[in-house]
Amino acid sequence: MYFFKIEMKFSVFIFLFFGFLQNSFGQTFEEMRYLTVDNTIFKQYRQFFYKYYFLNNKDTLLVKLFTKPDHIVPYEENWKLESKSKLTFEQDYTAIQQIALTVKAGDYFGQESLLQYDYLNKERRGIRHEQTGLVEVCKDITIRLPRENHFLITELNPFPEIKEPFVKDNVWQSTTTTSNVGGSQKWKTWQGSLQINSTYRIRDIQTIKTNIGYLKCFVVEATAQSTLGETRLVAYFNEEYGFVKLNYTNIDSSYLVMDIYSVKKY
Repeated sequence: MYFFKIEMKFSVFIFLFFGFLQNSFGQTFEEMRYLTVDNTIFKQYRQFFYKYYFLNNKDTLLVKLFTKPDHIVPYEENWKLESKSKLTFEQDYTAIQQIALTVKAGDYFGQESLLQYDYLNKERRGIRHEQTGLVEVCKDITIRLPRENHFLITELNPFPEIKEPFVKDNVWQSTTTTSNVGGSQKWKTWQGSLQINSTYRIRDIQTIKTNIGYLKCFVVEATAQSTLGETRLVAYFNEEYGFVKLNYTNIDSSYLVMDIYSVKKY
């Protein structure tokens, strides 16, 4: 009954494997094992809560997960999108209202800091969760995005990433490879592995209003190119709270927006 979770774990493993082979930080295995110990932003036990929404054809959408216990549904029916302003109660589906990013103890496959995403309902209780990794080396940071249900669309998007020096017009590139388990009939499908080439630039330095106050941010813009097309990201990075706002243009021309809501320790 958990074939969907198994498939997603396999996708994450393949994604991590190829991403690690092409790791742009050049860390040795032993160095990477202890990355979390000296993290300054993404410290163990720190939690970052985000509000989010998808935007498609001017309609603001939330993800609803199939949550009826002991029932198997086809992969494409495990989730759906519904207008945020017209959310309906359904016995078998629960809407995700927030996403919690938690830095856990330990490491991810002995290679990265351990990161957990929890999908929360309106009472801020977990509906489902997944684990992945992040890399924080000095001030060079890369975070892997949530990859379950409709958030799997971000498989083709640039990672939230920033590199020193933190100055306007600093430019860098990264390359990742993903397998076809990252596809869906709801956006794009492909066969075999797919190479994604991302280019980043620190576009500006701005102070923006967030739910946790006014924050000075480095504005990073990125594009990701593959044979399927182009995706884009505008990320707002703060040196105390990390990526506090993410504006994505997805492969199907929809948008994903994630805004920081609160930060705490668990």
